[in-house]
Amino acid sequence: MSRLPAPARPPASWRRGTALGVPGLILLGAALSVLSAAFSADTFHDCHYFGPSLRMHIFGWAGLCAGLAAPVLYAVLHRGALRRGWAPALSRASGPALVLLVLGVLPLLFEAFVVWTLYAPDPAGGHDCSGLAYALVGRGPHPAG
Repeated sequence: MSRLPAPARPPASWRRGTALGVPGLILLGAALSVLSAAFSADTFHDCHYFGPSLRMHIFGWAGLCAGLAAPVLYAVLHRGALRRGWAPALSRASGPALVLLVLGVLPLLFEAFVVWTLYAPDPAGGHDCSGLAYALVGRGPHPAG
């Protein structure tokens, strides 16, 4: 009766890719989405609503793409390790990466919300200097008369 050889541990390059790549993409996606939300002042200028700026679109979509790339990278690395006969479950990099990947669902939902807000209708209702523009600044509308 012949025994199959025990699966080998993945090399250091695979462990670095899993330990740093997956959490790095999750954090990068969250940071880019926060930056997109930080540029929300670009939408109004002199009481005119211009809509989301180009940099809001770039950072919002880049954040969502980075957040979606994290589970894809983990799956590719895990499947590649299994094909090569490595035991990814034995490495110290795979466990924390999987935990961060599960916790990364919350930033992923935030990133999807940021992209959704890029295409939401004008919160002021389409009228210049009304609605949300005054509520954000903390002053009332123009006096009548």
